[in-house]
Amino acid sequence: MADADIGKENQEETWQDNDFLTFNQQNNEESGETVVKEQKPKRSSLSSSKQEDESSRKKRPRYNERTTASLTSVSELPPWMEKQHSHKYHRNVPRLVMLHDEIVSFANLMAPQPDELKVRMDLVDKVTKLVEETFEGKECSVQVFGSQATGLLLPTSDIDFVVMLPEKADDKADASNANDANEKSGKSSESKSKKEAKKTQVGNELSEKQKERKEMEAFDIEDDSHRSPLAQLGQALTTHADWKNELSYLEVVENTRVPIIKFTHGPTNLSVDICFNQETGALAADLMKRFLDAMPPLKPLTFVLKYFMAARGLNEPYSGGCGSFMLQMMIVSFLQHRERHAYNNHQNRGYEGTANTMNLGSMLLEFFELYGMDFNYLTTGISVRSDGFYFPKGAKGKREFFHQPSRPYSLSLENPFEITADVGRASFRMQLVAKSFETAMRVILSHTAEPFVPTESILASILPPTEEMLKRSTMLKVLKDAEKKEKNMAGTNGNADNNGKRINSSDSGLDTSDSE
Repeated sequence: MADADIGKENQEETWQDNDFLTFNQQNNEESGETVVKEQKPKRSSLSSSKQEDESSRKKRPRYNERTTASLTSVSELPPWMEKQHSHKYHRNVPRLVMLHDEIVSFANLMAPQPDELKVRMDLVDKVTKLVEETFEGKECSVQVFGSQATGLLLPTSDIDFVVMLPEKADDKADASNANDANEKSGKSSESKSKKEAKKTQVGNELSEKQKERKEMEAFDIEDDSHRSPLAQLGQALTTHADWKNELSYLEVVENTRVPIIKFTHGPTNLSVDICFNQETGALAADLMKRFLDAMPPLKPLTFVLKYFMAARGLNEPYSGGCGSFMLQMMIVSFLQHRERHAYNNHQNRGYEGTANTMNLGSMLLEFFELYGMDFNYLTTGISVRSDGFYFPKGAKGKREFFHQPSRPYSLSLENPFEITADVGRASFRMQLVAKSFETAMRVILSHTAEPFVPTESILASILPPTEEMLKRSTMLKVLKDAEKKEKNMAGTNGNADNNGKRINSSDSGLDTSDSE
């Protein structure tokens, strides 16, 4: 028994001697690699321990950072960073300032270039021409809204159109006659009995069926007046000589709250969405332009968060994620409350703004903290009207529009143009969205709060680089090199001209001296 106890104690000692971070040394030994094992220092005397303390102090890292990388650490520079901007060359710069610089570089990388804007504008002109030809003779107007109109577009963003068509005079007359008939029948129904009311209802149903039957008999497939505007435009896209061979995808969606035509232009690989008679689209674009002028951080934060949501498949409302307009309203609300809080905290000594107030890295971190941990989705709704405010979902006049018993944790966001409409009603995966925000906040904190985990890029730890970013990076480098060459050529030509002028002036001086 004594020998067994001694053997057990030896096993515990050897287990305690092993370092948790060097457990892979056994695998290295099996593979044949030479590994130097670290031996546990002997505890012989007080002087030796003092010497070890001094040597360990000398070997400590110069900066307050962890010596081991985590799963979120990035070992290579992302496309939006250059080698001279690497974090290891700027160790004395605060980590949030580094993140701020990365966000600015990322926004500059993903911002549309003049050539890309020209391609988009050519497609806008082409779609406008097709719509005007399809509805020729009608007073129609084509407007662009969404990211294309606000400038918050990514290279893969679609182009949104709204076609405004006048209502038919026959429809207006029928609607007015129906209203008059309803009013008269309402007055007369008070004096009639229930049996007579049922008879009139049955008569109306029969007359409607007879009317539908007559319309079906008189229907002409070549007559466009019987088809909806979506069907007419969809047929024009498939039959027009300039379009039928350039579409890689086409879908006409009529059985939705907002009927829409979706197609992809093959040569440019740009997606287009067209809807009809939706006035809020253009109004929303104008509102976002005003917000962009008043809030400079809105644009770079939108670029980063759009890619953040797209990388996780949370950017489509039909799949339960956050749409572009909803995400922008969330950012606007966050900036409104943040600005008010900063002003209230500095109003006694004059508000001039602090470093954290204008730091994009701090803003991104606080955005994730707000919607990932602090915001109460169960009881609180958001409005961006009147400089932004929160409202209780269960309040009188709000509950019937913003409270969803089947989805209590959905984000209630008031439409600024229709205050009874909930922009976030379709986003049924808000709990997953909030969890992704919380995870991103913790990842950023691990690379910015001391002691921080070292990484080549803080932003790349939550925003994985893509092939598209690499292509854009190489494209921008080529454009910069071409601009430098043009400037150098212009400079050399200018110097040559100046030298020629000097020579000519000196020659003329010699000629005049000889003549004298």
